[in-house]
Amino acid sequence: MRKRCTLYSPMEPHTKNIFTVIQNTHRRIRGYLCAIALFLAFSGNLYAENQITIASFNLRVFGTTKADKPAVLDEIASIIRKFDIVAVQEIRDKSDTAANELLAVVNKNKTPHYEMLIGPRLGRTSSKEQYAFFYRTSTVIPIGSTETWNDSNDQFEREPFLAMFKTAEGTLDFVLIDIHTKPEDATHEICLLPKVMTDGATHFAEPDILCLGDWNADGSYFNETTYNTYFPSKDYLWIISNIADTTIASKSNTYDRMAASISMEEDWTGIWNVLRFDEYPAFTSSGLKALDISDHYPVWASFYVDRDTD
Repeated sequence: MRKRCTLYSPMEPHTKNIFTVIQNTHRRIRGYLCAIALFLAFSGNLYAENQITIASFNLRVFGTTKADKPAVLDEIASIIRKFDIVAVQEIRDKSDTAANELLAVVNKNKTPHYEMLIGPRLGRTSSKEQYAFFYRTSTVIPIGSTETWNDSNDQFEREPFLAMFKTAEGTLDFVLIDIHTKPEDATHEICLLPKVMTDGATHFAEPDILCLGDWNADGSYFNETTYNTYFPSKDYLWIISNIADTTIASKSNTYDRMAASISMEEDWTGIWNVLRFDEYPAFTSSGLKALDISDHYPVWASFYVDRDTD
């Protein structure tokens, strides 16, 4: 039997009241964030001088069926082009063709140019998934080879996928860890992620680590109010707030997350958001439904390229 991590829930009544207030104000705050995201989208891609944007996007069963739908592929590609790096989850394609078709559509306008790092097919059952990083070649450069975490005790359904990058300008270098937890094992897998981050720092000899993906870190799968048990603020940045709604469903859940080593505090701009693509006029006029793309929204954060001192 696998050893399980213990989840503590030390919430006092007054703390619960605070979280109730936060939940009640969630939609108003989300509206402000959406307004900012829409403004940025209409101003072009989500780029700013001396900064890069890093996103995470669960593509929901991305395979040949989606790749064979030009309108769907165009929309996913347009989302990817808004960011410097996008960590993708849930590529399910035995033919190994769908991700390359997506990359070709991302690059159909030739500039900016993107490349892709893709991991092996993972999973304990016949339903296997791959992770991938899509990255803008003019702003970020991969360093060394990718790694799939050595899960010798089979504790993850889909072992985390790691890659190191540096910015083309400035001093920023960092390791990304892509993860899609198994929903019913989310708490167990989430409490292992600090270990994966530590291992990544050792393997790549780099302290700046950003773990991102579909963590299933809310709802019945994970008690999000206890995240500090696993990611204490003295050691980690919890970037995607518990107030975020990262899924298409009517119920608000923050499944998609980013956590960084505290060494990235000097690099993070403090800006993060959820890209609600189905609220853009161009999307609403396309005839597509949000679920044609995914049941998740991309989450993203921006980082300075010239403040890294490690």
